[in-house]
Amino acid sequence: MSTSFPTSRIAPLAILGVLILLAAVAATTLLSERSYDPRTLCPSDGDYGRTAILIDATDSLGASQVKVIVEEINDLIQHLGLYEWVGLFILNEDNVTLAKPEVERCNPGSARQANPLYENPILIRKRFEREFQEPMEKAVLQLVRRPTQATSPIFEMVYAISQDRHFDSTKKRRLVMVSDMLQNVPPKYSHYAGNMDFEAWEKTDYAREFLQLSLHDVEIHILYVQRLDNKHRTLQTRGHVRFWEDYFAEVGARVVRLRPVR
Repeated sequence: MSTSFPTSRIAPLAILGVLILLAAVAATTLLSERSYDPRTLCPSDGDYGRTAILIDATDSLGASQVKVIVEEINDLIQHLGLYEWVGLFILNEDNVTLAKPEVERCNPGSARQANPLYENPILIRKRFEREFQEPMEKAVLQLVRRPTQATSPIFEMVYAISQDRHFDSTKKRRLVMVSDMLQNVPPKYSHYAGNMDFEAWEKTDYAREFLQLSLHDVEIHILYVQRLDNKHRTLQTRGHVRFWEDYFAEVGARVVRLRPVR
């Protein structure tokens, strides 16, 4: 025996079901949709990882070195965490006290990570590549054969980035340094004098400010630009590397990777 319902009752029930479904979808969208900074693509809510890329522009880079650096940075970008902020700082003796990113963006994620209800993953990814990767490559390419400057204030560069508000996070933080790491701010302190003794340096007045930094749990990645002329070759030794390892350990960071760039 079959039971039938009057069509006059079916229509309102169907309409009610559709309305409930639409309300559920709208509520889900409103709850999950987040607002973004239109310039950086960074979500306005939450605390995400930070990666600062510091390029020491006090000395010129060779074309082959620039190629390696661009490849390294592009590889890093491909492995950023979802919404992780990344900023590119190109610093020299002229702009170190006013350090700010040449370009900065948050990783919008991949198509797999995006929410299809309110995000267009393909367009967001293309925009990220257009507005971060392309300007980054252009900025690095301009460093080929630039004139060498009189000083290389590397401690000052690290300090400047540590104070940047974008680098503040309770999540994973990384500092990627592209430099020959040869501090040269005479007469205050210079590795060109051959002094790589960290214990002696940390007792100087000049060291005090830089030892007060808090880089707690920051991962340091160094693309160690090799200077192959005789003058510099004798300075870039294991002792020179150990100096920086000791320094970063003292301020709470750790060198997790060092790659020579020849």
